[in-house]
Amino acid sequence: MHVIAVVVAGSAHALTPVAGVPMVVRGVRTLLAGAGVERVVVATANVLRPEVERVCVGAPVDVRSPSAHGIGAHIVQRPGATRGDDPGTSSRDGIVLLHDAHRPFAPAELVAAVVAAVRAGHGMAVPALPLTDTVKSVDDRGAFTGTPDRAALRVLQTPIAVRAGVLPADACTDPLAAVRRYAAAGGEVRTVTGHPAAFAVRSAWDLELAELIAHGKIRL
Repeated sequence: MHVIAVVVAGSAHALTPVAGVPMVVRGVRTLLAGAGVERVVVATANVLRPEVERVCVGAPVDVRSPSAHGIGAHIVQRPGATRGDDPGTSSRDGIVLLHDAHRPFAPAELVAAVVAAVRAGHGMAVPALPLTDTVKSVDDRGAFTGTPDRAALRVLQTPIAVRAGVLPADACTDPLAAVRRYAAAGGEVRTVTGHPAAFAVRSAWDLELAELIAHGKIRL
C-alpha cells in the first residue's frame, strides 16, 4: 500500500513559529520522516494558501483547499497519475495519513504505528492516551450529574491513518471529528499508543511549552 499524507492547517495559527519553524512545516517534516510517505498535501483555506506555500517552499508538498472539488480523488490518486488519467488508475487501497498542523512535535514513531495498524487490516488507526484527569458530566446549569469511568476513556491525537477507500468526506477539514463520525457510522477504528509530545498547541501556555521542548529544556 502506498502512503499519502495530509497536513491540515485549519487556521493561521498553524503558521505560528516554534523555535523559528512554523508548526505546519514541522508537521510536514514529521510525516515525511516516517512510514515511507510518498507525497504530502497541505490542506488549508484559500486565504492562507499563499503564506502556507511560502513557508513550505522547497518541501515536497502540494497546498490545496480542503473544500476544493475533487480533493479526495486527488489525494488517493496513484502516484504518477494525472488528472486526465482514467479513474481506474486511482489507488483506493492505499493509506492516507491525516495530521493536525497544530501538533508540531508528534513523533515519527506514531506515523509508523498507525500505518502498521491499517496495513494489518484495520480501517482506521488513531493514537490515543489514557485519560488521567477526573472527568465529570454536567447539566446545562453546570451542576454535576455523574462521574464517567475514565478507565475506558482515551484522549485522541494525530496523525491518523485510514484506508483511502473509506476516507471520510470531511477528513481534510477536521481529522478527529472525522474519526468520531466514522466510528459512529460503524467504521472500525483501532487505537495505538499515543505520545505526550503529540499535544495540540492551541493556547499561549501550549506555545510556551512547545518552545521549551524545541530548545531542549523539556524532554517528553
